[in-house]
Amino acid sequence: MPKADRPSRKSAAPAFRGADSAGMVRILAGDLNDDAYLQKVQALAPEVDVFVNNAGVLRYAPILDLSPEDCAWMFQTNVLAALKITQTIARAMVANKRGHIVFMSSIAAREVYRLASVYCATKHALSALARALRLELQGFGIKVTEVAPGMVDTDIRVGSDHPDVLASVANRKFKPLTAQEVADAVVYALQANPNCCPDLIELRPQGAF
Repeated sequence: MPKADRPSRKSAAPAFRGADSAGMVRILAGDLNDDAYLQKVQALAPEVDVFVNNAGVLRYAPILDLSPEDCAWMFQTNVLAALKITQTIARAMVANKRGHIVFMSSIAAREVYRLASVYCATKHALSALARALRLELQGFGIKVTEVAPGMVDTDIRVGSDHPDVLASVANRKFKPLTAQEVADAVVYALQANPNCCPDLIELRPQGAF
């Protein structure tokens, strides 16, 4: 696949945040598919009270045009790598008997879209993991929330030259969500009463289908 069709693995990697003893935020940027990065995360895991799992890559193409490499790339980053780092954080939270894990999912976890079949499949899988993890961890005082936004103004579509994708961007009649609006939903979940666990928060741009 042409390099321009998809972002690099590094560009899809999230920043890892762990609060220190004074409540400050610590940032550790890295690649979810890099073992050295995961070792650093493991070292910081006992300090983490909140973990936002926000990694995702996308390749637009008809199902018949997707290569095995395209599919493996999306599943490896969106599902398997996300699961691996979540396991690391969750084990530390279980030991501490506290914590909140937020999965940044997508409306694509509830629906399917042309040209984004495998991406939708990965988000369906991530949603299932989030719901199962919530059931398994609730007895340890750990909350799990899934935040599922619709179209967000990010660079995940950058590099796609598929005419249908370009046309949908040019002809859309609504304003995509901003990263800040999605972040506000995460903060809302984190500030919920201790006895309340927001299970699923869906966000759609006003006027979008």
